[in-house]
Amino acid sequence: MAHLIETMAYANAVPWHGLGNNINADSPIEDWQRQSGLDWTVSKRPVQFAGECVPGANYGIHTFKDKFVLVRDTDSRPFSVVSGRYKPVQPSEVLEFFRDLIAIHGMTIETAGSLKDGKRIWALAKTGDAHKVLGNDLVNSYLLIATSYDLTFSTLAQFTSVRVVCNNTLQQSLKDYISRVSIPHFRDFNATHIHEQLGLGRAQWGAFSQALDAIAKIKLDSVKAKEVLGKVFVTPEKDITYVDPQVEKILRLFEGKAIGADIAGQTGWGLVNAVTEYADHHKRARSQGNRLDNAWFGTTANIKDAVFHEVLGLTS
Repeated sequence: MAHLIETMAYANAVPWHGLGNNINADSPIEDWQRQSGLDWTVSKRPVQFAGECVPGANYGIHTFKDKFVLVRDTDSRPFSVVSGRYKPVQPSEVLEFFRDLIAIHGMTIETAGSLKDGKRIWALAKTGDAHKVLGNDLVNSYLLIATSYDLTFSTLAQFTSVRVVCNNTLQQSLKDYISRVSIPHFRDFNATHIHEQLGLGRAQWGAFSQALDAIAKIKLDSVKAKEVLGKVFVTPEKDITYVDPQVEKILRLFEGKAIGADIAGQTGWGLVNAVTEYADHHKRARSQGNRLDNAWFGTTANIKDAVFHEVLGLTS
């Protein structure tokens, strides 16, 4: 496909990447699974090989002990070679993760789908928590669950936030709170246990909201902002004349070109959003699907998190 996104469904507004099938927000889990293209299963099949057709060789088909190909059952697409300890999380389990949270806590699924020809799948739900930074800059809380079948990352559940005015995404990572749970592929997937570990994010969201308010009070000029960025975008050693083009683009956004810059101003909050806008919407990507993948799981997610914590460190 032309896009990294293989299949996807979304509720409410069209996502910033403009891809997917629209579905009613209150649709049952079964409809979400079908409309998002996640109505399939994966299974482990033995790794086998053919014996050499030479004199004295052991002819026939042989099985490689404790090695399996992880395969999508609907089209036999191979994802990776795994050991017998690997316990795949099925697409249905990713969506079922939200069933009780929807019924009891009022969460609503916003998007679900697959990336990289099915090698990565996800579901994202709006938690219902929200906060207005500077009194009117709305930020909503979301809960993301994802797993990979190509072994690039463990199954994870994490809280993330979206700034409504510009669709900037930011992980809710704080030192003293659990905002992310990772489940290795050799362990059983237990949705209830994950819910308990995350604590539904109430205390975490409160602390994160306070952190956003704190960085919004920090006044920064371009020189100080560049200094902060220099700690994340490391320049080549012994080249004092080098200016990272990424830093230059972020500074232009910070100085007034970013969406919502008139609200955030030249503050710590403004710098965080200049970085997130650059990472989510301007940084070069092969496709919008690649952009989404990086915003949640790739290098841009790490950049955003690093800058957020650098700015947060200025409040102490």
